[in-house]
Amino acid sequence: MKRRVVITGIGLVSPFGCGVDQFWTALSSGQSGGRTIADVEGANRNVSGAPVCGFNVREHVDGKSLRLMAPAVAFGVAAAQMAAADSGLRFEALEPVRIGAFVGSRGHSSDRQDLMPAVQQAAADGEFSLAKFGAEGLPLVHPMWLLKGLANNVLYFLSLKFNVQGMNNNISMGGVAATMAIGEAFHTIQRGYIDVALAGGYDSALDLDRIEMFDASKLVTKSTDAAHASRPFDRRRDGFLPSEGAAFLMLESMESARARGARIYGEVVGYGSAGAGTSNALGPHARGFSGALMAALADAGVAAPDAVFTHGLATRQSDVEETRALKTTLTALGASAKAIPAPALKSMLGNSFAASGAIEATAALLALREGALPPTINLDEPDPECDLDYAAGTAARDMKLRVVALSNANLAGAHAALVLRQP
Repeated sequence: MKRRVVITGIGLVSPFGCGVDQFWTALSSGQSGGRTIADVEGANRNVSGAPVCGFNVREHVDGKSLRLMAPAVAFGVAAAQMAAADSGLRFEALEPVRIGAFVGSRGHSSDRQDLMPAVQQAAADGEFSLAKFGAEGLPLVHPMWLLKGLANNVLYFLSLKFNVQGMNNNISMGGVAATMAIGEAFHTIQRGYIDVALAGGYDSALDLDRIEMFDASKLVTKSTDAAHASRPFDRRRDGFLPSEGAAFLMLESMESARARGARIYGEVVGYGSAGAGTSNALGPHARGFSGALMAALADAGVAAPDAVFTHGLATRQSDVEETRALKTTLTALGASAKAIPAPALKSMLGNSFAASGAIEATAALLALREGALPPTINLDEPDPECDLDYAAGTAARDMKLRVVALSNANLAGAHAALVLRQP
């Protein structure tokens, strides 16, 4: 018999701060997390992005541990600790083999401060020299640089702190990582392998190496108006706004949560994933979006959700592909695609890649709690090829929400979806 799985804790590090209520206030009033980041060291220019705000790492991580963490790793550790505290669970009273951890990461996380002496040395003559970087720069790199950003660092620190000895996974899958982490945790508890699990993701698309890489990819926005740069489904969209942050959820069996009188934010009822990679293009595909969403809804036993929280990447092709997928999927389920609102939270939050799914799942849980749907901002000139109801505006839409879906993808063709409902 499958067990019901609920969410009893939320931890958040975001462009709108670390408080859940503060986060919801910003989303429901259509605020933008986009800011102009002046003179990013190494890039030697201003960057439009959505950086973390209101986060004091010293309030969450001790100095000794912090020396072994890149900034994004600290985001993840802090968010997971906040979720654990929010849940009220007494970990010392739990069997360690019944505690799990599922972490979404992008892979190695860098710290620009550790690399800058080497970069500056290699560019001392006015142009970056790879040969000079190897010969003269590498000896200047911080000796802990590689260790601080290992892809499994957050999983390591969580396992150590909470004595996690049950099933676990570190999922380095970019934009779908957190969504997959939550989905795997859900299925693992549902099937009885563990009783509780921390699940979520962390990332920073504002590390120096990511900024340079995304510039080369032509997928990031060129807009210098950071607050209006992220325009999912708008005719003028020109790429995503890089962001950063972390979010973790405490997942728990319904029996356990009820037995201890825990506050329940919502229930996870479905998860699905699908691949649809192409050999000649970066980005999501309609077939993948549709496959993942169909699988998640089938897993949940739901005909159609009340709303779909879209990936809404704001690139030319991805938004068209996602729109096609929503039409195909919802029509196949006997629903009217235009009757189901599909907000794009990246219009406010930007794209934090491996953290996005968990941050957006947090927003979806709060939408269920509040009975309101956050808007898609900056959607002023609709694209004729993107002709659904994306909840465009600057204020939340009051709406009775019972079941919502969440969709994410990465740039290599992996797609994942979750279905959440009121408990």
